[in-house]
Amino acid sequence: MTNRPTVSVHLLPSQIPPGALQGGVAVVVDVLRATTTMVHALAAGCLAVIPCLEIEDARRIAASQPPGSTLLAGERQGLPIEGFDLSNSPADFTAEACAGKTLVFTTTNGTRALLACQEAERVVVASFVNLSATARLLREDGRPVHIVCSGTDGFISFEDSLLAGALAEELWNKFDLGGNDAAMLTLTSWCDIDSHDDDDHGGEDVLLNYLTRGRGGRRLRGLGLSGDISDAAAVNRFDLAAELLRDPLRVVLSPTTGESARKLG
Repeated sequence: MTNRPTVSVHLLPSQIPPGALQGGVAVVVDVLRATTTMVHALAAGCLAVIPCLEIEDARRIAASQPPGSTLLAGERQGLPIEGFDLSNSPADFTAEACAGKTLVFTTTNGTRALLACQEAERVVVASFVNLSATARLLREDGRPVHIVCSGTDGFISFEDSLLAGALAEELWNKFDLGGNDAAMLTLTSWCDIDSHDDDDHGGEDVLLNYLTRGRGGRRLRGLGLSGDISDAAAVNRFDLAAELLRDPLRVVLSPTTGESARKLG
């Protein structure tokens, strides 16, 4: 028996057992692209990200805010939404576009997963671009961790599973993974690709290669958005953690991050 907190991986939001998140920390991942984009937006100066289920919800919320204070962004099936300011490409979220604005955001998979995790005591947003900062927050928090993969169109996502495994590896020494098969499966997958990081191929190049293979990566390539995959593969580009706050519901920089932790390069 162990007294260490546990790490569980849920490969789809629909696979979360009723009540399982209560008292723990939910870590929402949607590598391609929602959580990657949210982190980019906060790093670029957005004050907050308001996640919305539906397009009309996003339009209504944006219209209720002071003129010029918000950005509408998101996608459906990978494509920009008509009338929105931005799509879901991380590179679109520059300091010029984002500084001082609130992002009202809706996506096919990621924002839905985020809103499905509200029964957790704490909800954080993770991507490869803020991997280490997220792991540091989880270690400092010390509560049971539930990594929730957004998936793609209701199917398990290869890229989200890899990030779940990378987070599990970061938490291995302090947390117990043995009671959750999905955690062990994703950890094993991640360690397998990590072992291919040799002298001839940098770690980011190896990860990029794998991120193109899943359903989400293939879709983005077909849409001519391979650059978004490269942005998603930039491990630890930002030293910041992001979390979902309530009343009102919004994603912000974690208080443990501070405003000084911005873009590294």
